[in-house]
Amino acid sequence: MVFGPRFLIQAGFIIAVAVVAGIERVGTWSIIGLVAAAWIVVAVVEIAVWIRHAGARRRPAAKPEPEPQPERAEPEPVVVRADPVPVRTPEPPRIAAAPPPPEPRAEPEPEPEPEPEPEPEPTVAHLPISGVPREWNLWELERLTRDHATDDVAQNEERTYLLMYLREFAGPDGTLPADFDGLVRDAFGDLLSVVAT
Repeated sequence: MVFGPRFLIQAGFIIAVAVVAGIERVGTWSIIGLVAAAWIVVAVVEIAVWIRHAGARRRPAAKPEPEPQPERAEPEPVVVRADPVPVRTPEPPRIAAAPPPPEPRAEPEPEPEPEPEPEPEPTVAHLPISGVPREWNLWELERLTRDHATDDVAQNEERTYLLMYLREFAGPDGTLPADFDGLVRDAFGDLLSVVAT
């Protein structure tokens, strides 16, 4: 915004009134009144200048009226028929054929599972029997009798009956008291040295 010389003169007038009033040591209210009066004077001058410019704008120079011209017959519009342009239909997009699926690879034949190794047969060891009386297991004696049956039918039957008789004295786990150690050694002596490991 650029201030014109008129504005600078008006502002200088108001400031000069305030400075003169201050030099003359007039009271505060008097200074305010003088500055207000100077401002009113500036406003009246500005309004008068504005009214003069507004009146000058309202009176433009008279323009000569244009002479009426004879009416001209308007020519008929020329209609130009354009041949229809053939619309070219776009060709459908060419889709490439899908490549053939790859041939499945031959799966390798599974290797035959190795045959399980045969379980080792239990080895039989002959251990010497100590002479100290001990408690024998009835279930173990029955197993030994069954696994090592002899050709002697009478001996096999005797051992079977004896085992049935000893069941009355065996504990829940098949243990016979040590009192039957001598009887067991006499009846099953040849089987007691055979122990499966």
